[in-house]
Amino acid sequence: MPLWPGTPRPEFSDLHSVGRDGFGERWLQLSSHTGTHLDAPSHIFDGAASLDQLDAARFVGKGVLLDLRAVQTKLVSLEQLLLHRTTIEQEQFLLLHSGWSWFWGTAKYDRDYPVLSPDAAEWIAGLGLKGVGIDAPSFDEPDSEALPVHRCLLGAGLILIENLTGLEQIDRSDFLFSALPLPISGAEACPVRAVAAIPSFDTK
Repeated sequence: MPLWPGTPRPEFSDLHSVGRDGFGERWLQLSSHTGTHLDAPSHIFDGAASLDQLDAARFVGKGVLLDLRAVQTKLVSLEQLLLHRTTIEQEQFLLLHSGWSWFWGTAKYDRDYPVLSPDAAEWIAGLGLKGVGIDAPSFDEPDSEALPVHRCLLGAGLILIENLTGLEQIDRSDFLFSALPLPISGAEACPVRAVAAIPSFDTK
């Protein structure tokens, strides 16, 4: 599995098997930032809210997808977001579809991915959203030590969802987004199964 450079690889093994023991049980060992995962404010700020301190309703809400695949620049600008201002302001989760998940499993994935410009991040932070997701490994540049976008968004109380995939399957704006973490005590992050529930309509 592709991981942020320096993160230990996950390990899975069988503790028990149905054939040998009559029941199955697996041993899982992995970083809280493995695969598609949530960042809580405590990921960056000491003493800030961890995932288990947030109500479950914070991880579910109306979502909007912003398709940025045709954008040629690395920075997602405020101007690009403002083109969809009315729609974004009506939702609770903003998902940024850059197409970067196409590079998953290659050396390119954790380099040169798109990130929000400072003014774009500040605008999003002021909207009162529950969270923002992206199909890239981070919201900040790979070599960033200050992590300004993380600080801006998490400082405003948003949750961040990184390493999203399958966003090309979302073809409408009115969907229910869910990314529920395990309520691990003190968790600053947690892998999640992120799901967009798209309503179906009976055309009969």
